Amino acid sequence: MGGTYSGQPSDERSVDRSATTLLLTGSGGSGALDRLDVTPGAAEVLVVSAERSATAVVDEWRTAHGTLPAAFGLVSFGEFARSAATQEGDDAPSRRSLPGHDVTVTTMSDPGNLQRLGTAVTLYLDDWADTDRETVVYVDDLGPFVEAGDLEPTFQFLHLLSQTVTGIDATLVVRADASATDERTVNTLRPLFDTVLDDEVAPPALDTDTLHELLRNPRRRFVLRSLFEDGDTTLDRLASRLATWENGTDDPTDAERTRAFTALASVHVPRLAEAGLVVFDRSEKRVTLSDVARGTERLEGYLNGSFDG
Repeated sequence: MGGTYSGQPSDERSVDRSATTLLLTGSGGSGALDRLDVTPGAAEVLVVSAERSATAVVDEWRTAHGTLPAAFGLVSFGEFARSAATQEGDDAPSRRSLPGHDVTVTTMSDPGNLQRLGTAVTLYLDDWADTDRETVVYVDDLGPFVEAGDLEPTFQFLHLLSQTVTGIDATLVVRADASATDERTVNTLRPLFDTVLDDEVAPPALDTDTLHELLRNPRRRFVLRSLFEDGDTTLDRLASRLATWENGTDDPTDAERTRAFTALASVHVPRLAEAGLVVFDRSEKRVTLSDVARGTERLEGYLNGSFDG
């Protein structure tokens, strides 16, 4: 699995399957269900929406994908009826079928009650545990949960949710309105996600100075040279090759491999990914040469140049 940016214009970018993805979009009332890369008939999808009604979510899904998923669950805060406005306790959230649709809805009132929300999500995932279909959890808009419950409990909730999703080989996509989400919130939550797609930020320009600075480091040059040969590889294999090259031996020690792995995983591969030259799938520990790198004509020539001084 892996979420990548394929080099398409931002309005055509889709969210590929990845363990966890944070999707930063522009302002607007609708969600981004059309961005989910799923096969409806072979998928189980749970949508958590703080502000939109279940009917609105279903209508958007039909517009985007045509048919409903094999199993479709909704946790909705946007249509809480006064008749159902009982005190939310510790009992399991109740579910009902949406009239006219093959959809199960859990209706809740308080987006700040993240413990209860976690219980509601877990009930759906437990019900789907014995199927062989792909499972996707999509949080329609993160903002109301942060506003109602504050940043720290939201971080804790997403941390537990991402662990749960990763543990069952499912996909989590969380959308946030980039124009309404402050930088502190994004930076705090960013480490929880394997992939962050930001519609508001274009890939950085690879000017001569940027390339020169990136390629001054021999380890980064080694990574790119290896990927030009192989296209993509695992981080373990790349680290082993780097340790072999740096230490001038065909059989590097475990300590040498560990040092190479740590340097690549924590510094050099993320730096190349930030510049758009590689795609780094943390969940799979896989590194791929990007389309941007392949399309930069002067890059291969720079890899064999001298960067001393």
